[in-house]
Amino acid sequence: MERMITTVEELKRLEEKAEREYRKLLKKLRDPEYADLRALIMRMAIDAAFHRHLMEALERAYHDSMRLVEEYGTGESAGEVALIPGLPTVVMPLGFGAMGARVPPEEIIEEYLKDFPTEVVLPENGDGKVGELLGRYLELERDMLELYDRLSRRAFHPVVRELVKEIKRNEEQHEAILKKLSEKYSHSAGA
Repeated sequence: MERMITTVEELKRLEEKAEREYRKLLKKLRDPEYADLRALIMRMAIDAAFHRHLMEALERAYHDSMRLVEEYGTGESAGEVALIPGLPTVVMPLGFGAMGARVPPEEIIEEYLKDFPTEVVLPENGDGKVGELLGRYLELERDMLELYDRLSRRAFHPVVRELVKEIKRNEEQHEAILKKLSEKYSHSAGA
């Protein structure tokens, strides 16, 4: 079975080629009579540049994800990594299914977290208690959400706009889960 990363790498090469070809044509379409055609080719060249960079980003994300799996994974899922990080797959209780594009309701998150350890002891390295760390992560999530929201409203390119909206939805999931984790570990530590 073909790995998804192979397709991404091929797409990146084709987008590079398309961008080069569009640039060659744009150099030849200098006369004012070609203004409309030039504008159309320019748009396609810009799209190719965006697509190429998105494929490069997906490629880097895949390789970074593989390094995370190799370093911290359990070994049971190595080689089964999807291109878009979702590993490990988080299956939520109460029939919610795998955590995909939806933000799980509070009661489903609580049910999911109920069997997590009530206390986490971190090595003494000055990082603080897990509840404090999660609180800081939650602040980061909120800052990211605000910026992704701003970017989704300002993005002019439809591909970028939709990508940013999806990233924002993913960050909303993180925020909801971090909020519940932070509550769990802040209360259990007596903080």
